[in-house]
Amino acid sequence: MLTRFLIHVVALLFVFYVVWGIRGGVLWAAVVMALILGLVNAIIRPVLLILTLPVTILTLGLFVIILNALLFGLSFAILQGIMNVHFALTFAQILIGYLIYVIVSTVLTHVVH
Repeated sequence: MLTRFLIHVVALLFVFYVVWGIRGGVLWAAVVMALILGLVNAIIRPVLLILTLPVTILTLGLFVIILNALLFGLSFAILQGIMNVHFALTFAQILIGYLIYVIVSTVLTHVVH
């Protein structure tokens, strides 16, 4: 469990530094965002998946990627409110950040296990 959490923190650090170019204080930001992302995925994501099921079926499941990117952006917005910092990111930057996050966390998971 702790290993999985640390993998997500490292993946978020990679997204913050490399993809978004955010510097300074990102270690705590990554830890807090990993916690926020876990809560958002546990509480909000299941409800939204059920509500958007028709759209997901029509797009053959591709809408789930968009939904997950939106939840990733929501987690980042909550993080900004908690940490009292503000970075303007477009949806494209959030989507790319989410996709890189998924790739890095998947690779790290396979390397560790």
